[in-house]
Formats: sequence, structure tokens, C-alpha cells
Amino acid sequence: MIGDKTRRIVETKLSAVAMCRGHCNEQASLSLSEAEGELVGTYACPSGYVSRLANYGEVDVRWFRDFVSLLLKGVGEIEEEDIRVATRYAWDLDERGAGQVLKEAYWTQSYRRTQSDDPNRDALFSCTNCHSFYVQSISGKERLCLDCRRGKR
Repeated sequence: MIGDKTRRIVETKLSAVAMCRGHCNEQASLSLSEAEGELVGTYACPSGYVSRLANYGEVDVRWFRDFVSLLLKGVGEIEEEDIRVATRYAWDLDERGAGQVLKEAYWTQSYRRTQSDDPNRDALFSCTNCHSFYVQSISGKERLCLDCRRGKR
């Protein structure tokens, strides 16, 4: 389950601005959401291209892999080796105390085994209105999910 401390640490210590890789090289910002009681971070550029997905806390790699696989259903298989895990320690985060603070499981879209240079390959995007996920061609210009385009959100 998501704890207030975990959310606070992610928001204050792990939300540095990153660059969108494999799409546009613009800044990708972090948005946090909850999925099945898990804290999930989405790094996406202004166009909605998802550079990285992360799961924070005491992560369950199998759950996270299944979560990413569901988002990419029909696009390609996600294997355990596509998910990386980082352990964050108190000294790493300037937190009081010693030892492990949290874990971070992450999937980076441009590092996946199925990566291709095809400009029409399918890629994961996050709606710039409601932050739900959808798949479109990496060269696609749509920034809204189907529901937002239809005015349902």
C-alpha cells in the first residue's frame, strides 16, 4: 500500500526533471497515480509520450511487469528483464536514519528489447488531459486518449 512517507519522498527527492528519450528530447515530468494500491510514477513529455514508468515502495516486480504488459497489450511482450529495480537508501536521499528507504521498479520505453527504429511503431502515451494510458504510433500527434477526444472525460 502507498504510504504518505513514500509519496513525500518520491515527490521531493525523486521527481527531478528528465528528458524524453526516444521521442522528442523535451523535458519529461513526473505524475503520480495509484493503481491497485501501488504508487506508480509516469514520466511523460508535453506530447504525452511515456519515457518511463516506475513503481515505488516495497515493489512487487511481477505485479509491475503485469501492469506494464496490460498497458502494452498487443504491442509486445514485457519480460522480467525489461523491469529494472533500484534500491534507495537514506544516504542516497538525504533522509534521516540508515539503511533502505524504498525500492523503485522501473520500465523505460526506449530500452525495451522490442525497441525498433520504425517511425510508425506503436508506443505508450499518457493523455495530457486525464493521464490515462493509450497506444499510438510514436510519430502520432494525438495528445488525448479516446475518451477525452470523445468528450467523455
